[in-house]
Amino acid sequence: MRTGVLVVGSGIAGTCAALAAAPNTNGVILACKGALFSGSSFYGGTWGLGLVGPNDPSDVDNLVETIQQVGCNATDPLLVRSFVEGINPAIEQLEKWGVTLKRANAKASKQREYIPCFDHKHRAWHGIERAPYVSAMEQRLREAAVEVRSGWELLGIRPSLQGGGTATFFDASTQQFQQVNYGALVLCCGGTGTLYSKHLTQDDNAATVQGLAAEIGCQLTNMAFIQFMPGFVSPVQGIIFNEKAWRFMQLPAEVVDQLGGPAETARLLDIRSGHGPFTCRLHSKAIDFCIHEAGAAGLTIKPNLGARNQLPEFMQTYFSWLENSIGLQPNQPLRVAMYAHANNGGIAIDCQGATSVPGIFAAGECTGGMHGADRLGGLSSANGLVFGLRAGAAAAEYAQQHAVPQSAEAPTWVSCASHAAGEIEEKLLAIMDKHCSIIRTEQGLLEAQAALGELEHQLEAEFFTTTNATEIAKARRCVLRLKTAQQLVSAMLSEPTSRGSHYRI
Repeated sequence: MRTGVLVVGSGIAGTCAALAAAPNTNGVILACKGALFSGSSFYGGTWGLGLVGPNDPSDVDNLVETIQQVGCNATDPLLVRSFVEGINPAIEQLEKWGVTLKRANAKASKQREYIPCFDHKHRAWHGIERAPYVSAMEQRLREAAVEVRSGWELLGIRPSLQGGGTATFFDASTQQFQQVNYGALVLCCGGTGTLYSKHLTQDDNAATVQGLAAEIGCQLTNMAFIQFMPGFVSPVQGIIFNEKAWRFMQLPAEVVDQLGGPAETARLLDIRSGHGPFTCRLHSKAIDFCIHEAGAAGLTIKPNLGARNQLPEFMQTYFSWLENSIGLQPNQPLRVAMYAHANNGGIAIDCQGATSVPGIFAAGECTGGMHGADRLGGLSSANGLVFGLRAGAAAAEYAQQHAVPQSAEAPTWVSCASHAAGEIEEKLLAIMDKHCSIIRTEQGLLEAQAALGELEHQLEAEFFTTTNATEIAKARRCVLRLKTAQQLVSAMLSEPTSRGSHYRI
């Protein structure tokens, strides 16, 4: 199978990349492990996605400075500025494609709940909801003749010295391997959340692309910075707890005492309502430590909402969504635990989405450089949108100048399975949960590094030759997930001090 541009991943970044590439290349294939419109962009545990940008050109400098400050200067300054300058034009393109974005009314937009996570002021705020996005973009993909391959899992990349390359997929529907020769490749495969037992991301985010990218020579950046977010354990699991609700919550008496009494607890809850993920930069980290100490069972909290119609609009929308989607009643106790959420780092790219390997581009959560140790809320969606559009366009231009390979041999791993793959997957999650969550130590990370190395040896020791594609894919997936985990631990070890989402004792 041959195509001009191959896009892998069907979230915001992937679908935008495919549409941006389609007018200027000889064919676009959009492949995704799950269904079309999957991945972190369309995780079902929230009402939708925030999308923020500068209010106007005069706000660009402030937003750039804020991103770098909140990111603890762990950003690429040129990439940040290019990113910010591209947000509003990218939003305009999305609306030209017919995507209806949610907007706050004029009065509500001035409420503090519309200040982005970690930010200090209001920005231009939009909301991306699944149904309007899918309706518009599905039609555009059909019109652009983008060839969609759902259930295709990327397991191998072989760049060609002459440009272009070959990608190897496992096709879940036929349980066979498929090879695609491409002129340019765009990786939009999401983050690493599924390396943890508790994660707020779709399971089709396999956390393999970072290991695969490193395998072929792509540079990685800021991999130590992973967002951990409170999420529901009860009455249901896997729902994102909206940070704006913290100031409407009551904590258990023993936790209030641990935090320093009612007044100090109220102060910390007020700070905590300004950011979703854990950060070590703010005093509110004490609340996250209490959640972490509660373990898998979660910390019990109770809403204290008062009259529903007296809540800010943002909170009315959130609690109404909870009531309608999971049946949460007003003032019903609930429990929350810490979940792996999103990555602030990944494959290093330039302003056009190009990686360090010619012909390979990337966009969305699998990339890094435009965020730092902490990330402003609403900028993950913006990242997928801006760099998805740019990477797709740049890939199409590259594909015009480089021939698509005629054929390629199957990679050497396409005959090799391992009896240990299932067992190793369980051990991998346990290692990451224990040593690589919100609290990290040098000794723990060294133990994780050694344990991952042992798992790699165990996997290889039990390799066997087979023609069973499902078993081969299982082993290959395990190899790549181990590589990604090793990249994470190595990056965490290289950050000896606490910064943003990375907390070292």
